[in-house]
Amino acid sequence: MAPSSPSYGARIIDIRRGKVENTILDDMREQLRPQDGQEKSMPTLLLYDEVGLQLFEDITYLEEYYLTNAEINVLESYGDQIAQRIQPGSLVIELGSGNLRKVNILLQAIEKAEKDVDYLALDLSYSELQRTLLAVPKGTYKHVQCYGLHGTYDDGLEWLKRTENRAKPKCILSLGSSIGNFSRQDAAAFLGRFAEVMGLGDSMLMGIDGCQQKDKVYQAYNDREGKTHEFIRNGLTHANKLFGREVFNQQDWEIIGQYDEIEARHQAFYSPVKNISFDGINFKAGEMVRVEESYKYSSDQRRQLWERAGLVERAVFSDTSGDYRK
Repeated sequence: MAPSSPSYGARIIDIRRGKVENTILDDMREQLRPQDGQEKSMPTLLLYDEVGLQLFEDITYLEEYYLTNAEINVLESYGDQIAQRIQPGSLVIELGSGNLRKVNILLQAIEKAEKDVDYLALDLSYSELQRTLLAVPKGTYKHVQCYGLHGTYDDGLEWLKRTENRAKPKCILSLGSSIGNFSRQDAAAFLGRFAEVMGLGDSMLMGIDGCQQKDKVYQAYNDREGKTHEFIRNGLTHANKLFGREVFNQQDWEIIGQYDEIEARHQAFYSPVKNISFDGINFKAGEMVRVEESYKYSSDQRRQLWERAGLVERAVFSDTSGDYRK
């Protein structure tokens, strides 16, 4: 399943069906002009340009950001068991791969089990795919072949629908609790779309954050070094690039993080320090413009998610705290 023309030494397949930048800009314009008095928001994808991806990688090493170490704990403890559930000859597709630091633990377990699989890292950023794939030394794996898929989640879904890919066994990975960036309703719909391309014996490995401790979650997204706020603020810089001019003056905006105990989610907002207008869009001083949310799942909420997505839970692997599950 090699791509037709490996690029710069990294085997990356371009599966894009359109320009991602145009999609983000269109979504931003729409979300900043909500209907029926709904809140203004900005697309979360705005945060994940090349600079944003590098900033987020820094965040995963912070002491407060418990999710990464929890996930590493799960993979180190249960990697062999998880590998046994993956069929030989599988396409192992990771949605939003980023750094291979965590998934490498699972790939090593698959290699140890001597199962021939194709690992496909799906990501928006070509440069990040190139950087991470080239970091895998030649000869590291005999049974695992590593490739990149350059595109969005939707591009990845359409790629999986191709006849030649539908016929192959699959394991779909979503690590880092990235499913929490969707509303609970949208998360079920998103997973349901991928469930439709799965066949008998296929599997999905989901990282789910079950921590609903207010202080712990708040500190994870509002760290002492201010790295997470820097990550969120970079979204405004990215927005300016997409607009082709400075519409968001950094000095006019502050970053606010809040934990919503009722909905069990953390939210990040942009808030103007004064009244601002551009392109017919008006912002009042102190108005909250949501750019990211991270939902946390109790056991009951997790079961409801699977049910609504048309999935069946076959196994649960938890970290030592019991908060993080796969």
